[in-house]
This record gives sequence, C-alpha cells and structure tokens, in this order.
Amino acid sequence: TVATACLRIAEALATAPQHAGIYHYAGAPDVSWAGFAREIFRRADRAVTVEEITTAEFPKPARRPLNSRLDCTTTETVFGMSRPDWRGGIDRALSALSART
Repeated sequence: TVATACLRIAEALATAPQHAGIYHYAGAPDVSWAGFAREIFRRADRAVTVEEITTAEFPKPARRPLNSRLDCTTTETVFGMSRPDWRGGIDRALSALSART
C-alpha cells in the first residue's frame, strides 16, 4: 500500500537523509483511465463498454498533460521498492463492496 511505501521511505531517509527529495510511487503496469475502467468492469463481471477519448476531447477547466504517468524509477532504484500490481486492489475493493451487500 501507499502507507507501507511511505513508512519504508521514511525509515530509509532516517539513516540516509542525503536521499531526500521528490519521489513518485504508483501501481504497475501503467494504464490509461479507460483501461483502468475496463479492468474494473471485467473483474466485476459487468458488460460495460468503455469509450476511450483523448485528453484533448475531455472537457476540463485546466490544461492537462498528454501523458501524466508517474515515473517511479528513482523510487525503485533508491529504495529498492517494486511497484505493486494495481489489479489486486480492484479485487480487494470489489470483495469489500460485495461484503457490504
């Protein structure tokens, strides 16, 4: 989880403060919002069509980058942390939701 990653990084920085800086941490593999939605519906066994659109086609109040993926290479290298597979989080969330009903 992100909390576990933050704790690991904080512990490492306590003994190696020279590594202080800005780090990114996100699940793997990289995925678009449309791909993320498709995977949620697939795992929930829902027949939903997700229509992909470009950033330029999406109405937004502020300018957005064409590619907003986080580069986690430095976090992996400096702290030896691999990126978790985000798909497992979908399974946990769906299980939690189904337990509520």
